[in-house]
Amino acid sequence: MSRHRAVRNLDIDDILDEDEYESEYDENQLDENELSNEDLDKLDEGLAHIYSVIGEDTILSAKEIREALWYYYFDTEETIEWALGNISSYGLIISLFII
Repeated sequence: MSRHRAVRNLDIDDILDEDEYESEYDENQLDENELSNEDLDKLDEGLAHIYSVIGEDTILSAKEIREALWYYYFDTEETIEWALGNISSYGLIISLFII
């Protein structure tokens, strides 16, 4: 019976607090300091390719595009789709405010 009391007397908040993970960690987050020279070259080449398709005068920053390239494992076509989707949704939001 003493085990039942032990379970009943547990403070669930304390147990959940112990299991919290560091909220700053994100395995998909791009940290260029930890990349190899080969990966940095791929990012630069991918960024140049993306800019050649969507133009350099865009609402997306180079950092956002690099993070998308990293997220999509350097797949430029997937990153272009993502960029065009973000640009068009941004244009839609702007047009809603103008109306």
